[in-house]
Amino acid sequence: MSERYRSRKLHWVMVVAMIGLVAGGVMWAQPAAADDLEKTSLKLVPENAAFYSSMLHNREQFEAIANSRAWAKIMAMPIVQMGLQQYQKEADKPGSVPNIIEGARQHPDVKKLIDLAVDMASQEVFIYGDASCIQFVDLVQQLVGAVRYGPMLAQLSGRARGISPNQLMPMMLLATLSENADLLKVPDMVIGFKLANRAAAEEQLKKLEKEAGGILDQLPQFQGRFKRTMVGKHEYLVLSLDGKMIPWDELPVNELRRLEAEKGDAAKVIDRLKKATLVVALGVRDEYLLVAFGSSTDCLARLGTGRTLLERAEFKPLQKHADKRLTSVSYISKPMVARLTTTKKDIDDLLDVVNEVLPLAGLPEELATRIGKDAAALARDLKGLMAEPGATMAFSFLVEKGMESYSYNWGEHGSLDGSKPLGLLQHVGGNPLLAVVGRSKVSTTGYDLLVKWFNVGYGYFTDLAVPSMNPREKGEFEKFIKQAKPLLKRFDTANRDMLLPALADGQAALVIDARLQSRQFIKALPATERPMPMIEPALLVGVSDADLLRKAFAEYREVINGFIDVISQQVGEPPPFKLPEPKVSEGRSGTIFGYPLPQMWGVDEQIVPNFGLSKAVGVLAITRDHTERLLSPTPLAYGGVLATTDRALAGAAVCNFAGLIDAATPWIDLAAQQIMKEQRVPEAAQAGIVAQVHTVLEVLKVLRYVTSEDYFEDGALVNHTLVEIRDIKD
Repeated sequence: MSERYRSRKLHWVMVVAMIGLVAGGVMWAQPAAADDLEKTSLKLVPENAAFYSSMLHNREQFEAIANSRAWAKIMAMPIVQMGLQQYQKEADKPGSVPNIIEGARQHPDVKKLIDLAVDMASQEVFIYGDASCIQFVDLVQQLVGAVRYGPMLAQLSGRARGISPNQLMPMMLLATLSENADLLKVPDMVIGFKLANRAAAEEQLKKLEKEAGGILDQLPQFQGRFKRTMVGKHEYLVLSLDGKMIPWDELPVNELRRLEAEKGDAAKVIDRLKKATLVVALGVRDEYLLVAFGSSTDCLARLGTGRTLLERAEFKPLQKHADKRLTSVSYISKPMVARLTTTKKDIDDLLDVVNEVLPLAGLPEELATRIGKDAAALARDLKGLMAEPGATMAFSFLVEKGMESYSYNWGEHGSLDGSKPLGLLQHVGGNPLLAVVGRSKVSTTGYDLLVKWFNVGYGYFTDLAVPSMNPREKGEFEKFIKQAKPLLKRFDTANRDMLLPALADGQAALVIDARLQSRQFIKALPATERPMPMIEPALLVGVSDADLLRKAFAEYREVINGFIDVISQQVGEPPPFKLPEPKVSEGRSGTIFGYPLPQMWGVDEQIVPNFGLSKAVGVLAITRDHTERLLSPTPLAYGGVLATTDRALAGAAVCNFAGLIDAATPWIDLAAQQIMKEQRVPEAAQAGIVAQVHTVLEVLKVLRYVTSEDYFEDGALVNHTLVEIRDIKD
């Protein structure tokens, strides 16, 4: 066997192992036992946390993977066994990396560290950050803005004159840091690990104190900075550092001064950094090993004092599921969400940039004033469309079928409509590979704004671009506009008076299936030995007025053909094509308007782009059979959280992951055969390789179905998801 071939197989050992880890992820069989929320880190974290995230029952999940039949099948694969044997062979060679690793593992001190690491990850791991994290994100946002807009402002203002592009960006960053010097500090965060063996952690902390302390005490600048310190009622090993310890005199500060946009920027930043502190603390509190870092130990001191996260109103939904075996809990405060998403303040900041640029752009005063007014009006319109952010909270837990999760979002959700059941769930074909359905409130507000700003943009074009045209170009443009305006008016009328009322139901869906099969989808490509599946995408809409929708599409066809005629007249040539009348046929549940593709394209005749229409549903698909299936009402077959679909929902989704793997398998086999042919893999080895590929695909199919629903509850948008997982059969 060639070394190249051997190296490829060894590379796949790690790949396949990772696939097994992910695919086998949550194949547990343990009955759910109650979790006492008061015994989790939620009892410690203050209610004003900026964010919080925890993972629970980690060892149980890992053991479920390790004990699963899927993992056993992965480990029994020849390629994995070969990799393990190769590793053991290397481990027997003195001085090799595996030999060194195995030797270290046998050392008593290393074994203790490994046992502690396993203990730390076994039960619960959490991270929490306080309000200083919001300030840090704010600083990052300011720096991103400097990178995005700073160079442009500097060039327009003339400040970039004589400055190389390589210097301009650092200059803008330095200026931003100077302007936001008060935000220059390390954010306070705590990471915690729940322990079963507290004594082992305390033993390692004592060793750390002795060994690290001995080393640091020999360095003058670190003397007295690493010691045991009481924080509240608990003792920690604390390392305290500050900016004064940096040898500023040895650094190229003068080079930094050369990057100043304004005199004193560098000094301001350096002075702030000299005052900055970095504190790292480690200690055991109750059953938790805590690691904290930030500008102080205040984040640690606040743990377990006053009101906690668990007492916040956002955590009431979690209380209802406290009897479940939780695997994760997370929370992001409203201020933190506001800094992580685009908000009205971001629009105001962008408007400020425009107002700074305009006086520097050298435009006529009248035009600059006009642009400023329009920019302010656009900002108002955009802010009117933006939803107010809110806090989020999510959690997941183990169930017999797999993993179930809830997430709550208390922000505004604009036009999302959760007032009625989603009728389109009955029109996704019953058992699609993927379907996503949602409903929004339909109004002309968004369309009116689009038309308004199209007209504003057209006004700038006619006032600024048209006058600069030569007489011939100007005459052709005016002729085109004269002919196009009636068509644009018809297009606007079709949108406003036909399409929007016809789609007032507000539902829309994406559906993907793979029942279409052919040995040769395109004649230019060679035929396959057997029929191969092909992805069938489809878009669905809920229809309130089918007759009005038909009129809208007829009007669109005439408008498009009208534009083709106008353009043909402009260039003095016959129209290259026109949209034909669709081929109309009556299906079992509605009318189908098909557009057969030209034979010269050589596409399988099954593929016919079409639009199906019934009284309540519109379907855009690539095959007539798919359209027929979707027009016909069919109960959803997957169950899960969508076992009943007659409830008011804002959104829903289903995914047949195992079905996606089945649809992809023939193509993976074909690709594998082609690769083995190109790599000249011996025929005797090919069957074994294909068998191992199929093993990986079988393991991936342990993730069976995902069902999800979105609905409103007590002012929050709730997402409820069930991931169904089944171990492979013997």
